[in-house]
Amino acid sequence: MAGVPATTEMTVRIGGVSQLFFGTMLMRVVEREEIALDDKISTWLPDLLAADKVTVGMLANNTAGYKDFVRDEGFQKQVTEAPFRTFTREELIAISVGGNELNFEPGTAQAYSHTEFILLREVLEKATGRSIEELYQTEVLDPLGLTRTGYQTTPELPAPVLHAFSSDRAVYEDSTFWNPSWASDSGPLYSTLGDQGKWGPAFGQGRLLTPAAFVQLTKRPDGAPPTGPYFATGFVVSNGWYFHNPNFNGYTGALGYNSDLDMTIVVYATQPEDPKVVHPGFEVFKGLVEEFAPNHPLGI
Repeated sequence: MAGVPATTEMTVRIGGVSQLFFGTMLMRVVEREEIALDDKISTWLPDLLAADKVTVGMLANNTAGYKDFVRDEGFQKQVTEAPFRTFTREELIAISVGGNELNFEPGTAQAYSHTEFILLREVLEKATGRSIEELYQTEVLDPLGLTRTGYQTTPELPAPVLHAFSSDRAVYEDSTFWNPSWASDSGPLYSTLGDQGKWGPAFGQGRLLTPAAFVQLTKRPDGAPPTGPYFATGFVVSNGWYFHNPNFNGYTGALGYNSDLDMTIVVYATQPEDPKVVHPGFEVFKGLVEEFAPNHPLGI
């Protein structure tokens, strides 16, 4: 807010950085054999399009082929016209599979899809008998003592809050308390820079996983491009970096960990008034990588 200095203890919506938490949580459940990456999702979602062809691992790696509801122009219009509206998981899944077709045959290619994280949540909750909020808390947040990070699907955020601003509706306005439900399970977590600074090395060193599980979490999936940067389990792997760069309800940022340097860089910002500046948080992140890791460029 005007006249209120930004601090590192202010909460922000971390958007897609949630996937770094999600992947670790998933692999911990896999390690306990509550679910397997090769399991067909038809076990839990028998009526879903192509469920007999799609595995849990494909959902995690974005190689299942389900269309991304966020790319639907009609859906985008609904979000901008009613930013306080609550979208249910059922509504979002219906947008993705309503046309009864996939982007590609499961396991043959890779494309980031918010839909697949919603479906993975459905599968995990059914397989474990626990809510996704409980899974985040018990599998990641509590073990690492991340007390300023939490799961929140409503517009509420714990104070103090870094207010966000957006021009998505053709006017520059406060977007802090827009409803985050439209992103569903690709953006339910809030956090602070302090907690994210702790999370970066814990994630990047696989502290909550066995070495084998961490390899599985970060490896190049079947269906991903054979060379260059790739999506692992919801995050980018490129030139020693594991990172994600969310742009969500006026919050922009990036969290990255470099495994060669044991370096964590975290940036969050809000959209400026100039609508041509799309992702200022990520631009600052890239500049910091150039400054502090000149021999380890992002490679994208």
